[in-house]
Amino acid sequence: MFFLSLGLLEPFNNANATQENKPDGIKSLYLYLNGYNASYYYNWKITDYLILAVMYIAALLISCAAAYLCFSCTWKGSVTNIYIRILNAFIAFMLGPIYIIWYFLVNYLGGLC
Repeated sequence: MFFLSLGLLEPFNNANATQENKPDGIKSLYLYLNGYNASYYYNWKITDYLILAVMYIAALLISCAAAYLCFSCTWKGSVTNIYIRILNAFIAFMLGPIYIIWYFLVNYLGGLC
C-alpha cells in the first residue's frame, strides 16, 4: 500500500477493455487458450507477440495449403475451367481449416481427387 500512495506502482485495473484495444480473432484465441478472458485488459509481453506471430504464420500456411489443394483438384476432370478453379481456390483460401476438413472427408475419402 505504501508504494501505491507514492505513485510508484499503479493498481491493477480490471475494467472492461475499450473498443480500441479489444483483441481480434487470433489474439482472443490465444488469450482463451492461456486461460484469460479476452474482454479484459491483458498486458502483452514480447513472448506473447512471438507466439502470435507463429500463430499468424501457421494460419497463413494452412490457408495456402487449402488453396493449393483446391486448385490442384479437378474433381475427376469435371472442372477444367481455370477461372472456376481460381475462384474455388480463393474460397478455399478464405475458409482455410474448414476446407481442409472438407477436402479430407469428400475429396480424399470420396476419391474425387
